Amino acid sequence: MSIYKRFWSVFLIIYFLDFFTKSWVVARSSELRENPIILVDGVAGIQSFLEITYITNPGAAWSMLSDYPEFLTVLATAALLTIFLFRNQLEIKSIPQQFIFGSICGGIAGNLTDRIFRDPAEVVDFIDVYIPIVGYDYPIFNVADSGIFLGASYYFFWSFWDLKNQKVEEGGQAVNLQK
Repeated sequence: MSIYKRFWSVFLIIYFLDFFTKSWVVARSSELRENPIILVDGVAGIQSFLEITYITNPGAAWSMLSDYPEFLTVLATAALLTIFLFRNQLEIKSIPQQFIFGSICGGIAGNLTDRIFRDPAEVVDFIDVYIPIVGYDYPIFNVADSGIFLGASYYFFWSFWDLKNQKVEEGGQAVNLQK
């Protein structure tokens, strides 16, 4: 099998989990708009901690660039192409990088599929989280967004862990990372 098998496994899990959950939500969109499914309650008041609802979003996170969906489509395509072209420099052959970029690319591809094949060209979002400690209703998101977030977070923490290990291997001295 390919040296990128973990990348493709994570990519396909994120992509198809996103695709099937969005398909399920779209099939019940009218009902979910009126009566979201409450998964976790226990918060006093009208807000639930976690529920499944239905909205569409022409923009990116927090509806940024909502007036420019074509730009976001081009940007997502460019991101996937750039990751592919620079896969050696990104060290995607390494196991942590395969999980990181498989998750990120699966999420990008999931939202890109919405932008290309849904009419209107908007991303389906359905996971609604309310954070009662601060009274904040987090923006509604989907599985693809979660994949992008988890991959980016893993990359952030892995970078620090990897840098620490490189310093230990070099006897505690700084390492030139520009090889």
